[in-house]
Amino acid sequence: MGTKKLNMASIEAGMWLHVDCVNPIGIKFEHDGIVSAPPEGYSSAADIKVIHYAGSEPHGKRLISETTLAEFLVVGSSARVVNARCRFSPLEVVKRARSQLGRADYNVLGRNCQHFGSWCYEGAAFSREVFKYGVIGTSFGLVVSIVGIIAIGMARASW
Repeated sequence: MGTKKLNMASIEAGMWLHVDCVNPIGIKFEHDGIVSAPPEGYSSAADIKVIHYAGSEPHGKRLISETTLAEFLVVGSSARVVNARCRFSPLEVVKRARSQLGRADYNVLGRNCQHFGSWCYEGAAFSREVFKYGVIGTSFGLVVSIVGIIAIGMARASW
């Protein structure tokens, strides 16, 4: 599974988007979302909707929310389209994403935005980022990997 640069002229509902981000303390991370509604004749990123883990509820948890593409891109520089085999029609991908709106059980190791994107698109919750940093990382990465594998198993059982 790879990515290709997003062409704004060809954006469609059901696309799985990916951005590379840097948090306020300089740690790099990846953020994913599902395009839910590019309206006919859209003219800007403010017209396109994306469903992803965003913001925080009053208790500090991230919620699966529908925002504009412009808001989604605030966390990263530019979006890319994830090239993965999709098990569902674009309409079904959006339906699956919308079924999770309001969900507030974000967990970096077992239920993050990549787990959400892969579940909507492929039918199985998986995070390349958790796997990559867990397998290739240091001894801390090994611990993260073990915890991540346990969390992935729990996430797959509960999505």
